[in-house]
Amino acid sequence: MASKTIEIEGKQVGRIKAGWILFKEAWKYLQSDKEMVLIPLITGLLNLVFFGVLMTIFFFLVLNGSLSVSSEGETSTIGEYVFYFCIYLISAFTLALSQAGVAHTVYTRAHGGDATLGESLRVAFSHWASLLFWSAITSTVGLLLRMIAERSKLLGRIVVALVGVAWSILTYFVVPAIVLDKKSAPAAIRHSMRVFKQTWGEAAVSNISLSIVFFFVYILLILATFGLFIFFASLSSVYVFLFILPIVIIGFIIVALIQSALESVVKTLLYIYASEGVVPPNFNPILLQKMLQRKDGSYPQTPTTPQNGATHSVPEATDFTPESMPR
Repeated sequence: MASKTIEIEGKQVGRIKAGWILFKEAWKYLQSDKEMVLIPLITGLLNLVFFGVLMTIFFFLVLNGSLSVSSEGETSTIGEYVFYFCIYLISAFTLALSQAGVAHTVYTRAHGGDATLGESLRVAFSHWASLLFWSAITSTVGLLLRMIAERSKLLGRIVVALVGVAWSILTYFVVPAIVLDKKSAPAAIRHSMRVFKQTWGEAAVSNISLSIVFFFVYILLILATFGLFIFFASLSSVYVFLFILPIVIIGFIIVALIQSALESVVKTLLYIYASEGVVPPNFNPILLQKMLQRKDGSYPQTPTTPQNGATHSVPEATDFTPESMPR
C-alpha cells in the first residue's frame, strides 16, 4: 500500500501538499498557452448540442409511446439502456476531443513549439474516428458495469465500482496514444495498459492528484454561494437572486474548465515523460518523476529538457514499448 507522504526536493510532503505543488506546476504551464482553456469550452458546447438533440429524440419517443420508462426501483428497459449508452458516448467523445486538443498543444510546447487554438482543434478532429471508436468502447464498458450494478447487491456494486476505477486507470493514456502516436483505439488501449503497468507506481494514484486541490476549490465556491444567498435573502429581493445565480453558474463553469485543462496537461506530460523522458523547462522534473515512480523506487526515464534551439515544428511521436525503456 502506498505511503501517505512522498519526498520532493528532500522534504516529506503529504497528499494535499503534493497536490498543491502539482497544481502550481500545471498552472504555470497553462500560462504559456492560455487558449488551452478554450478547448474544453468548445467541446463542452458541442456536448450540449449533442445532448440537446438526444433529449429531443428521447422525449419525442416517450410522448409518442415508442419508448417506455421504468418506474423507480425497477430494472431499466432496453430503450433506457440505449439512451444511457448514447449519453455515455456523447460525454466520452467530447471529453476525448478536449483531451486530444490539449495533448497536441502540450506536446508542441514540450518540444519547443507553440500550437495555435485552431491547429490543436484541427488535430483533435482529425482523429475523430479513432476517438469515437474509443468512446464507444469505454461507453460499452460503462453501460455493462451499470447493468451489473442494477442487478447486484451492495457488495456487488462495490466490486463493480472498483472495476470501473481500474478501467479508468488502465486506460488513462489512451487519448495521448491516439493523438501523439497515431494508434488505433484498440492498440491505444493495450498500449495504455502496458505503459501503466510498466511505469506507474502507487504514488501516482494515491498521493499526487489535482482533484484534491479542486475539491477544496469547489467547497469554497459552495460556501461562498451559500453565504451570498443568505445575505441577499435578507434583502427580500428576487432580482438579487436573478443577478447572483448567473455569476455562481459562470464561476463553477470557469473552475471546471480550468480543472479539465490542467488534468489534460498533466496527463500529456506524464505520457511524454514516460515515452521520451522529456520534461519541459518550466515543469518540476522531480515531481514528474515521483508521479511515475515504480513500486521498486526506480523511474522509467532520466528527465531531460528540450534544447533551447528547438524548432517550432513538432517531431513525430516515437512509437515506444515499455519493454524498450531503460530500467
